[in-house]
Amino acid sequence: MTLDRRSFLVLGAFTLVGCSSTLVSTRDPSGSLPPLSEVPGGPTSVVMVGDSITEGSTPSLTAAFHAIGIAEPRIEGKAKRRIEVGNGKGGVPLSGVKQVYSLLSEGLHPDAWVIELGTNDVGSYAKPDDYGALIDEIVVMLPADARLVWVNTYRSQYLDATKVFNLVLVDRMQRRGKAVVADWFGVASAKNESVLSSDGLHPNKNGQNALALLVVQALQRL
Repeated sequence: MTLDRRSFLVLGAFTLVGCSSTLVSTRDPSGSLPPLSEVPGGPTSVVMVGDSITEGSTPSLTAAFHAIGIAEPRIEGKAKRRIEVGNGKGGVPLSGVKQVYSLLSEGLHPDAWVIELGTNDVGSYAKPDDYGALIDEIVVMLPADARLVWVNTYRSQYLDATKVFNLVLVDRMQRRGKAVVADWFGVASAKNESVLSSDGLHPNKNGQNALALLVVQALQRL
């Protein structure tokens, strides 16, 4: 599969939030397609851990990773995955923390990690510090020299809590360094953009391609 012209143009206000808190547009004002190719010094290996948004987007993500020279990406997306809750039993997936631990135990040490978690956690905690503690659980596990992209979340059902989580996430990525927040919220919440399925949560085909582009261009900016 390819990331076609339409897939790029549906992004509209597509942005990345970097560790400097600046917004970087990835849409060329001329309307031409941004290049999707290898970047000198860019990552050559990546591990991605996510929930159903990652799981459904795996073909698009794989194609996008290949396009920037990552030949064998490891993508672990699972529906209903939460950051801390989940033991992998009774139909409940391993939590993000346990999944990352398992991957590290395999001896995986990629150039970059991509985390797409939080959608199933927003609305379940009362305070910003609770979200910060969840994010920290993942961050402290990852090698300090590895680059990190964390995809923020969009869940209209818990919109206020979603915004709190995303603000805390930016703060935590700033503190860590060598980290970028990929702004899925900006893509998914943009008006007049057809990137979500009828449930208003999961990406449709356009959205899957948009997510893949979002992730690889975040990696290219680290």
